[in-house]
Amino acid sequence: MPYNPRWPHTFKVVVESLDANGLPVTDDEGNPVTGTMTLERIVYDSGYNPIRLSGGRFQTESVDVMPWGYRTSTGGLKTAGEVIVADYKVSCPMLLTELVTGTVLEMTDYTHTFRAKVLKITTYNWGTNIWLDNIKN
Repeated sequence: MPYNPRWPHTFKVVVESLDANGLPVTDDEGNPVTGTMTLERIVYDSGYNPIRLSGGRFQTESVDVMPWGYRTSTGGLKTAGEVIVADYKVSCPMLLTELVTGTVLEMTDYTHTFRAKVLKITTYNWGTNIWLDNIKN
């Protein structure tokens, strides 16, 4: 995907490794072992327009890392009486992989890397908005 100044940062989805019994795998120090999830996103042309295939379907690609950018600092969402209070609201290209509430993202911006938990995700015609809470250690 060509560089887009709307999405200068990157994130990846963090998933816990599970054993055959569905229990979290830990390392020698008792810390959870994690990996990343492969994501499916829409492919954009050089003008940042989504590419459509014959039949109208979007062209997609699998990626390990998604670009993103900060949006409104208030982070509030109001739809049909729903109000979500979040630490961050970010946007990214159209994301087709379902991310549920509680999904952990490892976010890297210009100055640091941090983890955040998904509160809400909504995909629109130009991209996806994600409301997040910072995971404090």
